[in-house]
Amino acid sequence: MTRRADSEKGASLLSVLVIVMLMSAAAVAATDALARSVSIAKSSGARSETFWTARSASDVAAAYLTKAMATTEGVLNAESDLIANPITLPAGHGLVVFQLREATNCFNLNALFEDKSGEAVGEGSLSAYRDLLVATGLNKAEAESLGEKLADWIDTDHSTRSYGAEDSYYASLSEPYRPANTRLRNISELKSIAGYDADVMERIDGLVCLRPGIDQSKLNINTLSEAGAPLLVALFSSELSDSDALSLIQSRPVGGWSSLDAFMEEPEVKKISPDALRDTAVSIASSFLAADIDIGTGDLVTSYQTLYARAESGTVSRVSMVRRDF
Repeated sequence: MTRRADSEKGASLLSVLVIVMLMSAAAVAATDALARSVSIAKSSGARSETFWTARSASDVAAAYLTKAMATTEGVLNAESDLIANPITLPAGHGLVVFQLREATNCFNLNALFEDKSGEAVGEGSLSAYRDLLVATGLNKAEAESLGEKLADWIDTDHSTRSYGAEDSYYASLSEPYRPANTRLRNISELKSIAGYDADVMERIDGLVCLRPGIDQSKLNINTLSEAGAPLLVALFSSELSDSDALSLIQSRPVGGWSSLDAFMEEPEVKKISPDALRDTAVSIASSFLAADIDIGTGDLVTSYQTLYARAESGTVSRVSMVRRDF
């Protein structure tokens, strides 16, 4: 009888131990799930805060730039504090750091269109684009071919230019596709156009861009980099040699030229025939700025880029965001 009672006690004790073990395991699992839930909630909250901070930060930057550039009437040079040093601003529970870059000095591929309808390509702007390609080291035949292939890609007709490429060419490829026959959406789209191989893309990197509208921005001669020398040849004067364009930038006064008149007095400029000069293509002011924005909230850091445009209306100058890339 005693032996049976001890056996029952042992079984009861074992049952209790199993129950305790199961409850402990359940408690650990519940605690782990709760911890993960809290972690996810915190992370989600941080991401949400960063997202909304990012949206507001671009507007804050626009207001800051409007005020900053109003004092200089848009005049910037390579040594300007606005683009030389990062700007740090408080935002919610974190910080926003802006690093501004000149974004005026590039060939706007949307300016190839004849008018706002975006249907036909203008021969004048196409000629300037060919000059740019030649200034990068390509020969005239290559520039002609690349220019016409780009024109066929973006114009709305289906007629193939002499050295262009339309539906029939792209349909004959091993992996066929069709030309867009509309304006470019992204510079990387150029890689889909016949002839725009890695070498060509490397040559035009940083020289071409997409800006709102069909107008070509005036080059800011005081922020133009040495790599941007081909832009002077293409947009200012095709009579300007590559070496003279580079020399102008390398010999630019500290702080830049005080006026366009001072720039026009440079020996490299004065030897160009007046009819070959497009003095309306250059300026000492900037119309576009790009910003690399880093947002830190808690342990989370988010980076994105924005593009700002400066526009004047009478005596009022305003900077507004035109693109944001997360």
